[in-house]
Amino acid sequence: MPNIPPLTLLRPRLDNLLGGETLVEKDSQTLKAELDAVFDGLKAYDFLPVLLRAYHNTAAQVQSRIDEIAPEWLGERGYVGALLKLLERRTIHNESRKQALIWLEGAGADLSALQKVEQRTHFYRAYTYADDSQGLIEVFWYTDDSQRKVQGMNFLIDINPPWEGAVKDITAFPSRSPEKAIQEFVDIWKQRDMRLTPVGDSEVKKEILKSLEVNRREGIRLPRDLIEARNLFLKYVLTLPDTPETPLFTAEDFDELSRTGKSVEVLREFEQRVGRRVRLQDGKELWVLGSPFDQDDW
Repeated sequence: MPNIPPLTLLRPRLDNLLGGETLVEKDSQTLKAELDAVFDGLKAYDFLPVLLRAYHNTAAQVQSRIDEIAPEWLGERGYVGALLKLLERRTIHNESRKQALIWLEGAGADLSALQKVEQRTHFYRAYTYADDSQGLIEVFWYTDDSQRKVQGMNFLIDINPPWEGAVKDITAFPSRSPEKAIQEFVDIWKQRDMRLTPVGDSEVKKEILKSLEVNRREGIRLPRDLIEARNLFLKYVLTLPDTPETPLFTAEDFDELSRTGKSVEVLREFEQRVGRRVRLQDGKELWVLGSPFDQDDW
């Protein structure tokens, strides 16, 4: 019998519990005891994010029943502090974060420290550029509360087939002073007669997630460098504010796109060695032969 870590089996066991037809009919003590049994031997820091993700995949009546018992259960089991810490560290995102706040408020938790975290922003600046074939998105964030250093990320978007607006490549910028970062990673494009347009935090998040939605639609895996920069993306990009048009994109979506789809690196190598497709203004496509030394235009 293989020795499977309990955390690996957690989501299936939790889905089985929350998907039971009789869950809404169970009394509170029974339901809390069954949750305890599912989480037995695991740390709250590990299972609470899983509980919140599973919650959003259940029927409305199941969510209502969980809402009734979750605040009391969190308080009785001593999990309020752990959930607060997860939110302070921005480990829980989007809809799960909103639901966690509802449960914590119901549990009577002191949210003052968390409110200070919510008010503090890491965002520094963001820029975009696009022509008829490719686009560029750059976003920068402070790495410390003193705001003396910033890091950033560059997203290359290809408009031509087979990309159709997907994220083709990324570069994670090293830490620099804010002024040095702009000089080194933004102003340099002026040498190629490319002037990047400043955009706000919610706008840059919307544009990045729209491109990642194309990756999903076209079945294109995330670039390897973006997968390696997962923690930076989740902490500094995914937590930026939304607009009404911002696509829903979660950490689970990121992980799914890290595992599935056509390899970006294989597609790019084909373009470099064989050729790439370019869509003309009349909608027709032209093949441009490649060479082992070809790089993207930028």
